[in-house]
Amino acid sequence: MTAEVAVLNSGGVAIAADSAITISISKNNNKTYYTAQKVFNLSRKHSVGIMVYNTSAFMNIDWEIIIHEFGKALGDRVFDTLKEYADYMLTFLRDFIHVTDTLQKEYLEYLSYSFFDSIKDYYDAEISGDEKDQKIAKTRQVQILADVLKNVRKRLESETFSSGFTDDEFAKANREIIEKELDEVFADYSVSGKMKEEMIDLFFMDLVKAEIAWRWYRCYSGIVFAGYGEKEIYPSVIHFALHGRLGKNVMHGYISTADMSESNAWINPYAQTDVINTFIRGIDPYFKDEIINDLDELIGKVIGIAGKKNAEKIKKLKEAFFEKMDDFEEKNYKDPVMQIVASLPKSNLAEMAEALVNLTALRRHVSTDEESVGGPTDVALITKTDGYVWIKKKPGNVANMIDDVNIH
Repeated sequence: MTAEVAVLNSGGVAIAADSAITISISKNNNKTYYTAQKVFNLSRKHSVGIMVYNTSAFMNIDWEIIIHEFGKALGDRVFDTLKEYADYMLTFLRDFIHVTDTLQKEYLEYLSYSFFDSIKDYYDAEISGDEKDQKIAKTRQVQILADVLKNVRKRLESETFSSGFTDDEFAKANREIIEKELDEVFADYSVSGKMKEEMIDLFFMDLVKAEIAWRWYRCYSGIVFAGYGEKEIYPSVIHFALHGRLGKNVMHGYISTADMSESNAWINPYAQTDVINTFIRGIDPYFKDEIINDLDELIGKVIGIAGKKNAEKIKKLKEAFFEKMDDFEEKNYKDPVMQIVASLPKSNLAEMAEALVNLTALRRHVSTDEESVGGPTDVALITKTDGYVWIKKKPGNVANMIDDVNIH
């Protein structure tokens, strides 16, 4: 696994990442090494750094190779903004000749299987306990599946996210792959030809919306661009996810942006974020979620005792409590930290980034959690005047694998 962070103010941006790599040998057998390279400089000509987490490759091609080739493709060309660098990576990957048709067919196979398998899980969840112990009549199977598909369509139609999928030529040309995966998943179910067409249509919708299969699809790469465009005097950070490529589509989604237009200081953690967010906000995010869930349950019981006539008043009290809680976090924890970060000298930005990653490693080390963050911490500082400078870098790139590498 991984812990990464970007710390920035008007003077520069520091990026840091641990070196842990978890190799999954089997379902309950993982091994962790501390040699992974997760921080990269684009090239000497550009004040841009890149961090990668979650998977070590895009379409089975190592990120170290891709970033090296990306830098070569840029050559002497510079972009005015960091966003243009991130956008150009998508263009570069769309035309990258080493992403072969064979790799794309394997990706289509995986995506379609994941989608239809999730539909089957929704179907199974709708079967009552009594029905699970007996053979269900075909008419009942058809009814359940029809309801599931209806709900999936509503869900997809309401989703506003876009994966960057705009051209279905490759997917349609390889429709037999999609049909094969559908038949495999639903081999033991009664599915009419009409329902198969509906599921395939929904799959094409999901390629655009990234709602169903994508939530189950772990093999994505988190990409963090940090630094400056040629005409920018303040640093920024752009975070997005890359999933794969189908034809002319690089399946991706922008997640967040941090720049000086909204705040004069940022601390942005990536991958395993809980420890750093606890440091920033003064409360473990999972603990806060537990408080919120328990309070919602308690409020429901209180309304049951006090009567529905008092429901609105009680709900307003709950909302006021949450607002006060958030306000307390901001004023007593987050704001004071950000005030200090905003005025930190450049060298201290790097120290802070390293300390936050090491804090996550320490937390994993002294807990019963898997020790999935650790090893040497690579740290780089990017400024307008000096460009990309390594502050700490482990000797040699012994391993380029990044995270959750599966060995079959």
